[in-house]
Amino acid sequence: MSDILKLSKVSKSFGPAKIIKNLDLNIKKGERHAIIGPNGAGKSTLFHLISGHYTPTSGSIVLNNEEIGSLDPHDINRKGLARSFQVTNIFPKMTVAENIRCGMLWAKDYKYSIFKLVNNENELNKSTSEILEELNLNHCANIPAGLLSYADQRALEIGITIASGADTIMLDEPTAGMSNSETARAVELIKKISEKRTLLIVEHDMGVVFDLADRISVLVYGEIICTDTPKKVRTNKKVQEAYLGTEEH
Repeated sequence: MSDILKLSKVSKSFGPAKIIKNLDLNIKKGERHAIIGPNGAGKSTLFHLISGHYTPTSGSIVLNNEEIGSLDPHDINRKGLARSFQVTNIFPKMTVAENIRCGMLWAKDYKYSIFKLVNNENELNKSTSEILEELNLNHCANIPAGLLSYADQRALEIGITIASGADTIMLDEPTAGMSNSETARAVELIKKISEKRTLLIVEHDMGVVFDLADRISVLVYGEIICTDTPKKVRTNKKVQEAYLGTEEH
């Protein structure tokens, strides 16, 4: 498989604090790739760098053979990469369907026109229904998103992420705060929506990571100490010493 996302010698400093240090990372097209590491390792900073919320201090970030390190988040999104956040990020007063529909306006070339009534756009509504079906949220399409359960709100946020048409999606701790049954349901949803997409995920639940990931990168103090298959990462002594052996639950 070819690389869809490539980071080369990427560093990020805030004043004298070096958070990401000369980092190399290759994400293959179509794979499910997990980033794990202890608290303070730099995982959120890395996600912010890839998605354009931070600009690298140095180094290169390439998506689909195009440098994106200096682009704004909305420009990166339009080039095929979308992300979710640790904190649920939806429009609570809008309906579930309206949330999804907003996510796909630009991808469907509707942009933001005051001269179109999107309620009457059949293609847009059809695509919205297809995503809601994929999320198992069709039954609550017309209720305010803020009334959904926490797990369903997280599922909706994943739906908004894929609504843009992105072929590379980044999920930041998508199962945080969920019960065991909710986590199991979320994992099945993530498997389904990533079947034809590239997935980059940050997750603390090692059961989720080892269930989902094709490859895992271990980030410790801003440096990747290992990238390998789940089986090899689990038995890697450096990883055990740095993270897995002292994992907090």
